Amino acid sequence: MNSLKTTATHFRYKKHPGDLFRNTSVQLLPHPYKNQEDFWVWFHPSYHRSEDISDLGDLYKQLHDTPCQETITTSKNELCYAALAKEHLFEEIKSLEQKIYQDCFENFYLLIIEGRIELFESHQIESKESSS
Repeated sequence: MNSLKTTATHFRYKKHPGDLFRNTSVQLLPHPYKNQEDFWVWFHPSYHRSEDISDLGDLYKQLHDTPCQETITTSKNELCYAALAKEHLFEEIKSLEQKIYQDCFENFYLLIIEGRIELFESHQIESKESSS
């Protein structure tokens, strides 16, 4: 019988980071893109007071609250002001998310280099296969 094992990486802050979002408990290391919000919360240098995070929330709200109210008729087709505005919002969101990711990755790296977080690996048995 063969066992398939996976490795899970956990981490913890050695000293309380000083805000309400994070603590010193052992946590599963979040994937930066699959668990974006968790990654940002744990590793953004100032998630709870970041203007970038606040601005991103405002951009998403604006994106979802933009109805097509006016149209421009050109010789070939109609354009919606909101569609043009949404394209601009997507660009702004993408740019701001890239900046937030960069801040998180830099901070994560510094936390490791400075020894302010510990990383742990644990092996978990995922499933068992029988060899026939």
